Amino acid sequence: MITSQKFSLIGLLTLALAQTVVAADCAPDQGHGAQVFANECGVCHSVSKGMAGMMGPNLSGVVGRKSGSLEGFSYSQAMRSKDVTWQAETISQLITAPQAYVPGTYMPYMGLASADDRQAVVCYLKEQR
Repeated sequence: MITSQKFSLIGLLTLALAQTVVAADCAPDQGHGAQVFANECGVCHSVSKGMAGMMGPNLSGVVGRKSGSLEGFSYSQAMRSKDVTWQAETISQLITAPQAYVPGTYMPYMGLASADDRQAVVCYLKEQR
C-alpha cells in the first residue's frame, strides 16, 4: 500500500515538473512567438476567436483540436484524413515541412526552418484559446 502511494506521488510530481518545464520553455517566447506568427502565419491564419474567411483555418484553440475538424473550413482530404490531435510536437512537425507531414495538404507554406521560431509559434498557439 505504501509502495503504491509512493509511486502515485512520484507520478504526480513528475507530471508537475514536466508542466513547469514546458511553461518555462514558453516564457521567454511570448512576444517572439506572436511576431513570428504574424510574419510567417498571419497572412493565411487568424487566432481571433470566431474570425473566418481567411485562406487557412482559424488557429484559436488549435492545441487539442483534431486535424481537419474546424467547422466551416474546407480542408483537403489529406488534412481531414491525417487523424492527429494538434499538440506541440505535431504542430512543430507540420510547420517544419507541411507537405512532408501531410502529403496532399492545400497549405502552400514551405516551412519554418528555425527550431527556435517553431517553438515560439507553438508556445504562442498554446496561449490562443
